Amino acid sequence: MGSLIGSLLSASGAMRAFEKGLTTSQNNVLNVNTPGFVKQRAVFEAQPFQPENNIMGGVTSRGLINYRDTYSERNVQRRNTLSSFDQERATRLQSIESVFPVGQGQGIAGSLNRFFAAISQLSVAPNDTSSRRVALERASDVAFTFRRSANLLLEQRGATQVSLSSSVERINSIATRIRDINASRRGDSQASSDPAADAKLYAALEELSAVVDFDAIRAPDGSMSVYLGGQALLVIGDRQYDLSTDIVDNRARILSSDGAEITSELSGGTLVAQIDLFNNRFPDYLDELNTLAIGFADQINSTLAQGIDQNGNIPTTALFSYDGTLGAAYTLQASKLNPDQLALAAPGDPGGNQNAIQLADLAKKPLIENQTFVQYYGLVAGQVGRELAAARDGAALQGDLLSQARELRADLQQVSLDEEATYVLQFQRSYQATAQLFRTINELTETILNIMR
Repeated sequence: MGSLIGSLLSASGAMRAFEKGLTTSQNNVLNVNTPGFVKQRAVFEAQPFQPENNIMGGVTSRGLINYRDTYSERNVQRRNTLSSFDQERATRLQSIESVFPVGQGQGIAGSLNRFFAAISQLSVAPNDTSSRRVALERASDVAFTFRRSANLLLEQRGATQVSLSSSVERINSIATRIRDINASRRGDSQASSDPAADAKLYAALEELSAVVDFDAIRAPDGSMSVYLGGQALLVIGDRQYDLSTDIVDNRARILSSDGAEITSELSGGTLVAQIDLFNNRFPDYLDELNTLAIGFADQINSTLAQGIDQNGNIPTTALFSYDGTLGAAYTLQASKLNPDQLALAAPGDPGGNQNAIQLADLAKKPLIENQTFVQYYGLVAGQVGRELAAARDGAALQGDLLSQARELRADLQQVSLDEEATYVLQFQRSYQATAQLFRTINELTETILNIMR
């Protein structure tokens, strides 16, 4: 009789174990598309089988195996950080490519060529009123093109600053989610093995890796500590340390919760790309644009100041003006001169064309860093194009490497519906067979009890 009771207990324990295995596979299937979820598998352990001692063996469940692979997760996070950095640079640089067009007759180079073409025409007919008026219009076009280009750069820089602030807010928001998961794990001993909480945690970490680089360290209590750049603490246990950003001396800074600057400690993700563009690339482009505007305006003004106008007078108003403090390109203006005020003649030669020839020759002289005005512009535009091409190539390469890292991770830990279907069928049959055994043993037990009565 004791053997039958032991067999009943063994069968019922096996049924509970198979039921847990079945439930685990069903949960895997239900979460196949859940971000951060990895497959779980019930662990089975054979029970001692000693019939002579009424120990009837069987099987029991000893918890779950989590197929999370730490190395593949970290590899995906690193690749995501690098890919996001290059992708953000490519996107931002593409937005300013139109500021430096290199097509025939486009942008600043086109307006400079048209201006010097008008001046060249005046070197042939210096006293033609219509040609003088065209030259003044071309001067206004040059100033407008510089202002528009500088304004577009400033607009893109401002948009980058807004995105930078949004990235910091996003980091803080993700940190809040990680902190809350940590708090739930520390308050519940079973929460550290909860696949739902585990999925939420790693989904949050992967999202964070797109914004900034970090190191994540798991504590013995199951909570996760996050250090930005491997140094600046963002989350530890149930405590969160928010970031902030500010602008000092026209330079963006990232600040820790205690106000210390940590900008230099960060090295990847969209946030770092935005910082680099705001602090370095956009100011460099503006500086180069200002250098060209100053060089052009000063050379034209200086040459005109050496001549006389159509009335034989030395010019009192410069053709171009700008505010160097606010930015020459951003503030470049063409004065509203009358056609007869253009000083195209040399002193002592009223009505001549000597100064017009000197002006036209400026187009061919290497006056800015051993380059002509148009050549210098071409160097700046070429630099933008090269940096954009490099960012695109980097984004493509890192995107491929990220895809490979995700595929490797998926091979190790992603739920396979075909695999789960096999396990579900296996556990169903095992459960049904054990249930049939249980019923048979139960019937035998009842029969023996009835006989004994």
